[in-house]
Amino acid sequence: MKKKLGKWSSVLCMLMFLVVGGCEYDQKPYTLPTDFTLNFSIKDEPILNGSVTIDEISLNLQLIDIIGYREQGEDVFFTREYDDAKRFILKPTHTGANESFNIPQGTYNPISFSCVFQPDDDEEDLIEDIADWFEDFETGGDLQELKEDLGEIVEDYLEDITPCIMVKGKFTSNNETKHIVMVVNNPLTFKIQGKNKNGGSEVTLVRSYVNNGNFQLSPAYWFSAISPEMLNNAMVGTNDDEEYIFLSKYVNSTIYSAIYNRMEESTTLTINE
Repeated sequence: MKKKLGKWSSVLCMLMFLVVGGCEYDQKPYTLPTDFTLNFSIKDEPILNGSVTIDEISLNLQLIDIIGYREQGEDVFFTREYDDAKRFILKPTHTGANESFNIPQGTYNPISFSCVFQPDDDEEDLIEDIADWFEDFETGGDLQELKEDLGEIVEDYLEDITPCIMVKGKFTSNNETKHIVMVVNNPLTFKIQGKNKNGGSEVTLVRSYVNNGNFQLSPAYWFSAISPEMLNNAMVGTNDDEEYIFLSKYVNSTIYSAIYNRMEESTTLTINE
């Protein structure tokens, strides 16, 4: 009798091992999700030999697309879309601008993140004001009045418009400081490929801990396309006794274009650095 019981116990143990082992096998580790936090940051580097400082950069996003090709398991195509757009505010000493995702763990080669920006349609009203301002400028209007009118336009942008990208900073030259306001409001997408800490395209996301991606902007590289002299010669707006260098595709457009053309190419995404 004891031998039969012992035999049946062995059989039951074997069955349980097969069932439990089968469940673990069916779970397939590469299908399990992992936590991933995308951090938006500003690269800490001197800008134009320290003459320019950044106060904040805001990003107004419509959606974030993730495309990843894995060595094991299905490739990943994921979209995070925002109903009313989402604004991320980046400051040089602050790391609070981030977004969290759950995506399958595994080894990716490559993985890319596309940030699709949302323009503000309300800018149309201000474009009409800028057109009127340009007309006065071209016909030789009073310089002080032109500066004040431009200052009012800048104030309207700061208070009423949420563009794709807004850069706020300061420019100091000859012991004088002027504010910088740069506005990018045309539709655009930044597609950035993720890199590992060594600069390679193979990235491994592991479920046992939170994975991080550092989506980093590089204003020092942007502004290296221009010179302090160009900023000194830029058209300035005045408001409440403060001077503003306004950079847009309509005003000071040469400086704007030189900076804008460097934005996407210098943006990096380092994963688990």
